[in-house]
Amino acid sequence: MISIKQTPPKPKNDDYARLANYIADASRKGEKCLASWSAGCLAGDDYQLGISEVLATQACNERTKKEKTYHLVVSFRPEDEEKLTFQDYKDIEERFAEILGFEQHQRHCGVHIDTANPHLHVAYNMIHPEKKTRLEPFRDYWKRDDLCRKLEKEYGVSVDPGRAHRKEFMHYLSTQKENYLPAVKAARTWEHVHAAMAESGLKLVCKDHVHITPLNSEMKGCRIAGQEIHASLNKSELIQRFGSYKKKEKFYEPKSEFTPVLQEKKNDRAEAIEAYTGEESFVGYLQRHKDIIDKARITVNSWEEFQKTLQAELNVTVKLRGRGTVFADLTKVKGKKSTQHAKVSDLGRDYSRQKLEQQFGKIQPLPFGSFVKPKRQYHRDPLHRHPERWKLMKEYKAGIDKRKGLFDLQKEQRQKKMQELRLKWNVKIKKYKIDSRLSWKEKRYLVSAAKAEQLRHEEELRSKFAEERKNIKEEVPYSNWNDFLRQKAEAGSVVALAILQSSKQQSKSTFKERKVEKLLEGMTYAVDNEGNITYTLKDGGKVVDYGKEIIASKGDEARKFAEKLRGRRFGRKEQGRGM
Repeated sequence: MISIKQTPPKPKNDDYARLANYIADASRKGEKCLASWSAGCLAGDDYQLGISEVLATQACNERTKKEKTYHLVVSFRPEDEEKLTFQDYKDIEERFAEILGFEQHQRHCGVHIDTANPHLHVAYNMIHPEKKTRLEPFRDYWKRDDLCRKLEKEYGVSVDPGRAHRKEFMHYLSTQKENYLPAVKAARTWEHVHAAMAESGLKLVCKDHVHITPLNSEMKGCRIAGQEIHASLNKSELIQRFGSYKKKEKFYEPKSEFTPVLQEKKNDRAEAIEAYTGEESFVGYLQRHKDIIDKARITVNSWEEFQKTLQAELNVTVKLRGRGTVFADLTKVKGKKSTQHAKVSDLGRDYSRQKLEQQFGKIQPLPFGSFVKPKRQYHRDPLHRHPERWKLMKEYKAGIDKRKGLFDLQKEQRQKKMQELRLKWNVKIKKYKIDSRLSWKEKRYLVSAAKAEQLRHEEELRSKFAEERKNIKEEVPYSNWNDFLRQKAEAGSVVALAILQSSKQQSKSTFKERKVEKLLEGMTYAVDNEGNITYTLKDGGKVVDYGKEIIASKGDEARKFAEKLRGRRFGRKEQGRGM
């Protein structure tokens, strides 16, 4: 569990209503929001009326020139979603409100499940509803961090290793003191200080204080104040010696690096892409074939052999990108080079640039012209496994090809029409400018009127093609595999639903999958990208079917429907959790 205070916007851009509606996912009718609620408002459970109440409260304080909204995000691991109920999320939010001092303040909350990690959003009104004074929590990071550690124990959720990494980093700084402190004391400029720190794999950043962080960007969350290490790294003393702070100008090769002992951080971006599209990312492709790369790294003795093995087996290569080293995809799509790449460190600590160069020497790009036919190459294959997957995949690819072809054709037509339109008006404007029968005032007026008319025609053309794009999206209403499966499942396809649910971890006690049926008149249902089905009843109650567990909101109708659904799905009555 980690808590993050989102960077506040400029006071003039502070919009509580927009944030609260985002939390409730109002623009998409709550598709990604598991639940939303308001607290501390006289309006009670009326979410929208509570927003109006907050805006009225904020308008009462005209003295403060700072932002009036505190946006908190509490993120959980994917495996924690099953451990927490709706009431648990509400209790967790109340604990955060208490330690931040917002327990008497108005706030709007929501739980989002649109990413791999379920997360709780809270918008706190920093203006007290009665005193009309602004509250800004002091040392809130440490308060939130301490509470996260307590809640992890109380609710049995996954422990975030951030604090342990910080302790390891503190130990690393202490052991490296003899390497960088003498050089810092002998330094004459800020650049000398940066060079001394970089040799130990460290970086200086200066805001309110001078902080030391690892050069490794994956460990950027570890940060230690310089004055905690030694008095010579105090901000005021360094500024007194070298003047105002200056950023590093050159790149220095580190002699050693900080590497935490704990499990390495996953590539969150790749996981988010896979969760959204349902298709394997390039990082996932490399990790799936990591045994091949490991074998090549251990058995070969040079960069040339390593590069040739990677190309022959996986159709990838290692190359420099900026100041880093990446695996790059060599697959060509319609004659164009692939843009897929991934950091070498995504495969683990053994694949840092420093360790690879220690083994093979300075990195050598793949020799030009040494092309061999690879045994396998990266494709954006679906992650879901099911015997009948390929039938749906054929239909999906046909739709995507049609959609892409229509978009390409429309783009070509739009560019051609726009060029013709601009050429036509440019000719007219040029005629007005060179017409000797017109006075300069008449020329200026006619040119100005022609430009305005040109803009109007361009806008009409854009609107026309925007409508055509909208029609294409309606004709082929999906842009990725997960969307296609979700729409098929909502249309009643049992196979599509089973494929969506195949990616989720199944319990040891398996159950027989039965066809989704409407058990109550007037009920609607929606399927998300993981195959979870949310039923909405006539009275507004909700029942969520997670495949191996069924959760019902408060209300007799929802409870009765959940019991019927459990009976049909599991063949027996089971106790379910309430939302």
